[in-house]
Amino acid sequence: MNAPLAEDRIQRILDLLSRHGRMRTTALTEALGVSGATTRRDLDLLASRGLIRKLHGGAALASQDQQYADRQQLHQDAKTRLAQTALSLIRPGETLYLDAGTTALAVAQALKRTPQLTRTLRVVTHGIDVAYELNGECPLYVIGGELYSSTYSLTGPDALDTIRRYRYDLFLVGCTSIDPTRGLTNSNLIEAQQKTVIMTQAGRTALIADHSKWGPTGFATFATLNQVQDWVTDHASPVARCAFEEVGVRVHDNA
Repeated sequence: MNAPLAEDRIQRILDLLSRHGRMRTTALTEALGVSGATTRRDLDLLASRGLIRKLHGGAALASQDQQYADRQQLHQDAKTRLAQTALSLIRPGETLYLDAGTTALAVAQALKRTPQLTRTLRVVTHGIDVAYELNGECPLYVIGGELYSSTYSLTGPDALDTIRRYRYDLFLVGCTSIDPTRGLTNSNLIEAQQKTVIMTQAGRTALIADHSKWGPTGFATFATLNQVQDWVTDHASPVARCAFEEVGVRVHDNA
C-alpha cells in the first residue's frame, strides 16, 4: 500500500490530535502507516507553523483545550449569570439543543432550578455532564459517539449522523473564542464540525460566551458572526457589540 501524500498526512495528524487531544509519536506513526522519521518531519513542520506543540515523545494541538476541571473554575459567576439570561431565549414547548462544555453545564443547572419551564422542553445534547444534570427533569435525548474527554462530549461520524436526523427550535452554543474576522472558533476540529451541523438543523442559534472569548483565535471556525441570532455575554466592549449588531445579532449584555 502506498504511503499517504504529505498534505494528506498533515491533515490526518491534525485530525488525530483534534480527536485524541495529545498522542505519542509512535502512535501517530502507526496510524499514518509511515516511518518514524517521516512522522517527526511532519511534526516539525506543523510546529514551525504554530499548529501543534511538540511534547516529550509526542505532540498536541497548539490550541488544545484546557482540562475540563480547570475550565470549570474560570468565570464561574459570569457563566451562572449568562445561563440565567439564556433561559429568557427559550420558549415553552421547544426542542432545545444544548451544547457540551462548562457554559452549557451552567445552562443545564439553571434549567434544573426552573422546573416550570424545563418540564415543557425536549432537550438534546452530546454533553455527558449536561445529560447527567438534566436526567429526570425533562424528555432528554443524548447523542452518541466517541468520547472527547476535554469537554465530556460525544463526537464523531455516528454523532453527526444522528444530529442530522432531527430538527431543533433553538441551539445554545458555546465557543473557544470569537475572532472579529474569522468568526466563532473552537479549539477542537471535530467539535467545530459538529457545531456547524447542529446549526444547520436549528431554527435559531444563540451564542453564550463571556467577554473573555472576544479577540483570541481558536483552531477551527464553525460559524460567522451573522449565523447566530443572539449573543449572550457580559461586559461586551463597544467594538465587540458593534461587530455583532452590524450584522443583525441581538446582544444581551449581562454585565
